[in-house]
Amino acid sequence: MLHPLASLWRHSGRVTFYESGGQVGQALLQGGGQGSASGSRRRFGSSTEAFGYLRFWAGEPAARAELKWVLQRSGPSLASAHGGPDGWMHALAGRLVSGAVVVLEEISRQAMPGRLVAPASAALSAAAISALPALSALPSLPVAPDLLPVLEDIRIEGAQVLPELNQSLAQVKGAIASVSSASLSLDPAPTRVAAIRTALASATSQATTTLGAL
Repeated sequence: MLHPLASLWRHSGRVTFYESGGQVGQALLQGGGQGSASGSRRRFGSSTEAFGYLRFWAGEPAARAELKWVLQRSGPSLASAHGGPDGWMHALAGRLVSGAVVVLEEISRQAMPGRLVAPASAALSAAAISALPALSALPSLPVAPDLLPVLEDIRIEGAQVLPELNQSLAQVKGAIASVSSASLSLDPAPTRVAAIRTALASATSQATTTLGAL
């Protein structure tokens, strides 16, 4: 039995090229192209169809080299009616149509699955559930304190302190106003300096006492 000329991958299947004179090729020809255990023969009705089939590997340099090897091994490289860089591919397409080269498409075997986990039985499920800790044994979540009364107390204290603060600010503003009015008469009456100093000290002391009481 002859070895395959080339074997390439197409989508999820493997495509193998045989000589029609080999045992595999003869078996496929005599069997009428029926599918075998490993795959089935691909038939082509025209050179255009075969050329389009081969064009699938046109962008793969390694596959193009394999197909050129198939053309050389399947017979003499006769001149093709189609010139250009793809002339050899048209020549190979003609041999696929004539049957000089037989194409066998094999469906790739699916990869073996990984670890298979069987469904747990009822006894195992019950044992797993019974092994879980009871809800009563779980630690209870801490209770968040009620902050509303604290906020209300702070609001009440702020409301009580606000008038005293306003009164202290008013006294400070009055002292500043008296100082401003006294400063206007410093030149004509320098003797007012002592009175200004006393008034300012008194206002400062009173404001400090009020703020300290808060």
